[in-house]
Amino acid sequence: MRQLRAIQKKLQDALGDIRPSTLQIEVTNACNFRCIMCPFHGPEKASERPVGYIDPDNYYHIVKQFKEMGGRLVIPQGAGESFLHKQFTDFIEYTKTLDLSVAFNTNGSCLTPEIMSKMMDLEVDEIGFSLDALQPDTFRQITGGDLRQTENAILQMVSMRKKSAKKQPLLRVLLVEQEMNADEIEAYVKRWITIADEVVIQTRRTGAGRALQKPRTEPRKPCRHLFDTLFVQWDGKMVVCCEDWESVTDIGNAFKTPLQYLWKNQLMNQYRKSQKNGVYYPPDICRVCEAWAGGKEHRVKHSNAIECVTALTRVWRRKDMR
Repeated sequence: MRQLRAIQKKLQDALGDIRPSTLQIEVTNACNFRCIMCPFHGPEKASERPVGYIDPDNYYHIVKQFKEMGGRLVIPQGAGESFLHKQFTDFIEYTKTLDLSVAFNTNGSCLTPEIMSKMMDLEVDEIGFSLDALQPDTFRQITGGDLRQTENAILQMVSMRKKSAKKQPLLRVLLVEQEMNADEIEAYVKRWITIADEVVIQTRRTGAGRALQKPRTEPRKPCRHLFDTLFVQWDGKMVVCCEDWESVTDIGNAFKTPLQYLWKNQLMNQYRKSQKNGVYYPPDICRVCEAWAGGKEHRVKHSNAIECVTALTRVWRRKDMR
């Protein structure tokens, strides 16, 4: 799926087409974890945005429009744990009936055997598990959650997929690097690359998730999110980026205005034109952001995996990944 998205992006660039290939739609910003690095629920929270749940009819309305715009991938997540929405599995089922790909992250705490079986039946394309430590005490300090609960969910999903002989979903684990878990990372990667398809180590970001602890040195490029991804929050607000926790880049309400119009309106086109010309503001959140999408990547070959390194992540992919 990653290769298909890359081909689609190259084709769109060649044709001057800015149709979105991806929709990230927040079904809820509620969460049952309190991760210390989270800009929305953590101790350094950057937003007082109300917590809520998307109305099912609004979800279906947005996804249907996205499909009609030629979109391919839906990411039903935002600042919360998506499985807290009682209709979340219904949302995934509807999305798959439209022949759209589905990928999302979860903390795994809500996954029952019945829900996991449903994910297998629906052939969800990718599931990422936020697993921010190797040791239970470290995990509890960082997230407030139970490590074993999340680990068991991952192992059950791996077992279910193996027994079913299905290719989906691709399963990855993700850790946000910080002082508390830094000395666990080497053992973490060694363990989980033998179980999951991918292991992702994310560089911790501050300033509402926009600033890297070690600033980027590579030349800045236009952020591809402006050109390929739609972001809609649970209350209908369309924003320019998943880093906009505070909704300061409110483009308009997608429940009241056609998605096609918001995607190509004057303000969005102004932002795109500015970045193409090397001016990375407005909006102001882009001015100071080091988390812009895209950038230099180099690869390191290991005995059982390929490590892909960027300023934002280190990703280990198993060589035998199906």
